[in-house]
Amino acid sequence: MNRNKLYMWCKMWGLALCCGLMLASCAKKKVEIEIGSHMPDFTLTETVGTKTLLGKPTLIVFFATWCPACQSELECVQGEFELYKGGNKINILGIARGENQEAIELYWRDHGFAFPVYADPQRKVYALFAEKEIPRCYLFDASGKLVFQSKGYSPEQVEDLHKMVQLRVSF
Repeated sequence: MNRNKLYMWCKMWGLALCCGLMLASCAKKKVEIEIGSHMPDFTLTETVGTKTLLGKPTLIVFFATWCPACQSELECVQGEFELYKGGNKINILGIARGENQEAIELYWRDHGFAFPVYADPQRKVYALFAEKEIPRCYLFDASGKLVFQSKGYSPEQVEDLHKMVQLRVSF
């Protein structure tokens, strides 16, 4: 009888393990684009989306107005915009995750940012890039290949971003 109980116990645990592995393989895969990936296909407005951004390097920063680290990141991205705005050699845009256009335009004016900003109220565009954590910066080359990404904020990441932008944008 002990042998039968052991056999049944092993059989039940084996079946449970198999079911668990099957469910795990069917679960939604984590979205996190990687270096070398192509820019996800998205549209923000009738005139701004993946198709209109290709042809020159593109820097995208995802942020939220309530996020202190995002504020620091946006200030650095504004610096890149100021450096390159006259040459029209790079696309730079901010995308507000989970916020509406009216709120972010007010935030933009209050903080003196000049580069284009767009709302992503349902996080549909953000979901093509990642699942969580902001700020996030993505630098794509002119063909749409991801060449740099960062999440969170640190002075070292900002320096790395600046170097990568310099490599992609010729004066």
